[in-house]
Amino acid sequence: MTRRQWSIVAILFFVNAFIFTTLFMFLRQVYLTPPEVAVTPTPARTPAFTPLPTYTPTPLLSPTPTNTRVVPPATATPIFTPTFTPAPPTPTFTLAPPTPTSPPPTATPVPPTPTITPTFTPTPTPTPSLPYSLYATVRYENNCGHTWLDGTVWDASGAPKPNVRVRAWTYGHLLDDKVTGYNPTSAGYYEFVLDTVPPGPREVMVEVAIVDENGNLLSPKVSAQTTATDCDNPNGRQHVIIDFIENP
Repeated sequence: MTRRQWSIVAILFFVNAFIFTTLFMFLRQVYLTPPEVAVTPTPARTPAFTPLPTYTPTPLLSPTPTNTRVVPPATATPIFTPTFTPAPPTPTFTLAPPTPTSPPPTATPVPPTPTITPTFTPTPTPTPSLPYSLYATVRYENNCGHTWLDGTVWDASGAPKPNVRVRAWTYGHLLDDKVTGYNPTSAGYYEFVLDTVPPGPREVMVEVAIVDENGNLLSPKVSAQTTATDCDNPNGRQHVIIDFIENP
């Protein structure tokens, strides 16, 4: 095809397109657009107003004041006139004469207290003190292995004293005698075993004193009490410690 023919075809194409477009717009306007409907505006609704009745208050009736003055009667009649009756005269009392009092009885004379002559009591001759006495106090310690009594005898200068006889009693019966000085660590040491077989805590009453070779007391008897309980705490009394000292 020549250039001219192509120009004619192009012109025909644009003409046909314009015709078809115009026809389409016309048909659309005719068949697709809804007909215009006349809209009648609705008038605004005015509410009907009914006026309320008018209330007229009725005035309260008030009594008509009167200015009439009340005049009391000329003569007032008393309501009650009391009648006074005089009281009778007060009686006069005359005091009775006093009753005569009998004379007091005659007092019996008390004899004088006799003088007591004091009786002279001669002062007894003091007992000479013993050569030894308890040193400090009795001490206790707890022990679950044995029950025993021990101590030390001190001389007047405070040094341990050997060769001193110490005697022990249990419940008033002789237990044994010990002589101080057998222990190499202390010249004045003594010891008594108080438990039985098997050894252990034992409750026993014991007395101990220093005696001479004939059993005469050279010191007062000192008592002690052991216990069989509380061997594992400070309240136990399985070890008794009693020391003696020589008097100056």
